[in-house]
Amino acid sequence: MKYLYGKSWEKYPIKENEVWYDAQTKSSLMVCDIIKDFPDFMLKADMIYCDPPWNMGNANCFYTKAGKEKDYIRQFFDFFSFLFDRIQQISPACCYLEIGKQNKGIFFDGLKQLFPIVQIWKIKYYNKFPCYLLRGSISSINFDYTGIDDAKTPYLAIKNENPLCIADLCTGQGLTAIACYKLGQRFVGTELNKRRLAVAIDKVNKLGGKYEGPIS
Repeated sequence: MKYLYGKSWEKYPIKENEVWYDAQTKSSLMVCDIIKDFPDFMLKADMIYCDPPWNMGNANCFYTKAGKEKDYIRQFFDFFSFLFDRIQQISPACCYLEIGKQNKGIFFDGLKQLFPIVQIWKIKYYNKFPCYLLRGSISSINFDYTGIDDAKTPYLAIKNENPLCIADLCTGQGLTAIACYKLGQRFVGTELNKRRLAVAIDKVNKLGGKYEGPIS
């Protein structure tokens, strides 16, 4: 009961493997475990902005909150490998990842396998805790994200890159989705937890979005 995330899901009862769509921005969302499923609409993105689990405890905490304890990962590298397989499937022009200190090195190395240039900035979450923003691409960007809170970095990154479509493989409660809507950008997202994704839908729709579903 303590993981209900309010009553957004009662307003927007999205279910696993349903696609919900915003006709205004041609954006799509789906509840799924990216280890098991990956919708084709995610391949339309030319940019990724994602805040994935940073370690095994973090990942399994999200499974707990989604009521999916039976799907716990046994090694963090298993999740990491699937995440980077999905990034490679999308093959974006640039990829932003927010990560913690513990596995910063493997995320950096993972991006180096896919992109010739990887940049890193020390940023914050909740305006006080340190974390890191990594960017992989074929060229560097001059903008400095150092010290900026992660509530603002998705908006700034999307504005700086000006992509056609942005993907978030761990949409959560919708920071990237909200930033895309504010900028009039197309968004595609997946999320493990239906109640968290309903919060994202609720927030975007309160701004004027029109997410509806399910669509066939």
